[in-house]
Amino acid sequence: MGKRYAQLTVEERVEIYRLHADGKSQRAIGACLERSVATISRELGRNSVKTKAWAGGYDPLRAQALTDRRRQRGRPHKLTAWPALRATG
Repeated sequence: MGKRYAQLTVEERVEIYRLHADGKSQRAIGACLERSVATISRELGRNSVKTKAWAGGYDPLRAQALTDRRRQRGRPHKLTAWPALRATG
């Protein structure tokens, strides 16, 4: 059976920030948190993007706020988003 996935917690995000600021590699951060390197890479990439209102860089509290906002927004069901897919069934 595969591994069970759980969302990153605020504490884990703070630890990612601390270790990343100390110059640790994504592999080392993943090993410390017992998380996949891909999870760390996605987290840093997704929540470090420069915008008009943000100079860029990783901030754990901002990352948590963005995650909460994305989770509230949700995503449409696949069949709603792809009517052609529904027609094939």
